[in-house]
Amino acid sequence: MVIDEPDAYEIDQMDEAAIGIFEPGSLVEQNMDWGKFSKVLLYVLLGWVMMFVLTFIIMIPLIGVVGIMGILEDPWAFLILTFAEFGFILPVVYYLKKEGLGLRSVGLKKLTSVTDMALGLIVGFLMLGANLVISYFMSLVIPELGGDELGFNPPEGEMAQLIWISAWTIAMFAVVGLSEEIVFRGFLQRRMEMYYRNKGTLNYKLYALALTSFIFAAIHLDLIGLGTRFVLGLFMGYLAQRRKYSLIGPIVAHGVNNSAVVIFALLGF
Repeated sequence: MVIDEPDAYEIDQMDEAAIGIFEPGSLVEQNMDWGKFSKVLLYVLLGWVMMFVLTFIIMIPLIGVVGIMGILEDPWAFLILTFAEFGFILPVVYYLKKEGLGLRSVGLKKLTSVTDMALGLIVGFLMLGANLVISYFMSLVIPELGGDELGFNPPEGEMAQLIWISAWTIAMFAVVGLSEEIVFRGFLQRRMEMYYRNKGTLNYKLYALALTSFIFAAIHLDLIGLGTRFVLGLFMGYLAQRRKYSLIGPIVAHGVNNSAVVIFALLGF
């Protein structure tokens, strides 16, 4: 199959027409057929496995310091374990290197866009509202369920709590939000959209949005929180589509929602 412009998909997704010299295939891969897309799915699965492997590696020295129960009870242990999320993106980085692609192809572009950041804040608060509403109705259906919160044990002392909550906030943006948005929106959803587009699927954007959001929700292995995470995935995925797969907005939105959950847990909500 002959392609007139190897980076046609990327050019189609740009905010405005631009004149420049593109190295063939340097922006985003083309010919996203099932053979290539199945590899994308495999790399996402491998990233999920790598996250668990890295979690286990980090846990070994932690257990030596705080003990087995300390992993669940120590206020800093769970925060340290959060860095295992970086294992999620290791296969993606390998994929990009193997394909000769840059970080733009997974949405790390327009990093200083004020518009994207502002939209991320707005969508993040909308996500938080949806999160609270769904959690409320879930608590009515299942009274013993407290909602989509985490079992945090904050440290004692106001200064220690301030440092702790600041560290969690940074982690939710720079570790969890960054890693998961690269994998799910920048890597998987974008390529799923390309796959269905190349197949000639009429509603290819909707297919990619819904399926990626479901995978995002299911991969957290939380049946009760499945619906909530699916809805949150729709918010972030739609924002990524509207911003031509610049991930700054979705990363900010992800961080806002997750940080608020931690703050609510600290306040006892």
